[in-house]
Amino acid sequence: MRFQSADELFAATRDLVARLEREGHDAAAAELLRGYDCLNGLTDGWAQFLESLDRVRATGGKDLGEAERRTLEDIRSDVGRTVYGR
Repeated sequence: MRFQSADELFAATRDLVARLEREGHDAAAAELLRGYDCLNGLTDGWAQFLESLDRVRATGGKDLGEAERRTLEDIRSDVGRTVYGR
């Protein structure tokens, strides 16, 4: 697990969204925000966030810089563990 707390994961997500917006990856930033906004403390919200992360990875991940891809993968990994308990 990369992040020590949910707050740390949330901060990394907000930072990634801001970086994506600055670099002109508006669709990826908007998709991440849509998923992030689904977080409601329940597993279904985490699953929706995971789906958004996967959509960003599938549709625009290759266009992101290395640091952004790595952060996206770190977030996705921790969210996946939250959803699937692995």
